[in-house]
Amino acid sequence: MFIVAAISDAATDVISFRFENSIFSKFKNKNWFDPSESWKNKYKNKNPQDGPAFFGSTTCFVFLTDAWHFFQMIMLTCFDFIAIFAINFMFFHNYSILKILLIDILIFICIKTVYGFIFGLFWDNLFLKNKKK
Repeated sequence: MFIVAAISDAATDVISFRFENSIFSKFKNKNWFDPSESWKNKYKNKNPQDGPAFFGSTTCFVFLTDAWHFFQMIMLTCFDFIAIFAINFMFFHNYSILKILLIDILIFICIKTVYGFIFGLFWDNLFLKNKKK
């Protein structure tokens, strides 16, 4: 999981800071890989004024809109699984497989929900000088 997370993190940084000199610039679908354009994919007609392209395209399903968000989702999900495996090892190693699976799903949903809420709070409000109106 750490290896996959590290590879995905490297991909997000290369896409962000070295796109033109990366293997990603050679792919045909630059609209999905090139961050100068791909950020627009989350909006209808690639225009923020037109609103989200589809339900969740600017929030929970943003990872479907461009390569940067896709690789970020992989990295964060790897860390989520690492945390879940550690929790299983510490607290639930004597439980049945089914019970562990149900607990893991609940923990995963909780991690994603809390992370998304806190990220949104800071992204949309606390880190901005001029809040949205």
